[in-house]
Amino acid sequence: MTEKEIIDIGAAKAGPYSLGLKAGNLIFVSGQVMEPGASGIKEQTITALEKIKKIIEAAGATVSDIVKITVYLKNMSDFKEMNSVYKGFFDKNGITGNYPTRTTIEAVCPLPNGLVEIDAIAVI
Repeated sequence: MTEKEIIDIGAAKAGPYSLGLKAGNLIFVSGQVMEPGASGIKEQTITALEKIKKIIEAAGATVSDIVKITVYLKNMSDFKEMNSVYKGFFDKNGITGNYPTRTTIEAVCPLPNGLVEIDAIAVI
């Protein structure tokens, strides 16, 4: 059986789950959502991605180790703005052109004002 390590960055959780879990050379990051005060799709997207970055780094990896992202959008009409922030985040972190695989779907976010939730998988 693969040994598992819970990745804890001290952030609040809304239920019985781990923010991040390291299993062998894989890191799984639970869906990340907005912080209070992050109102628009741009702010919420960058907040979710920055939280993923913190969890990935706490597991001993970097953004460049992310291989899969899933984006859940409340409104697919926000795709263009989310995509622009997403690209800028990876470009800023030195990943230009070699982006992780990604699935984007329209879904209801768990928070009342949530517009986006993002999860990730990394390999180290």
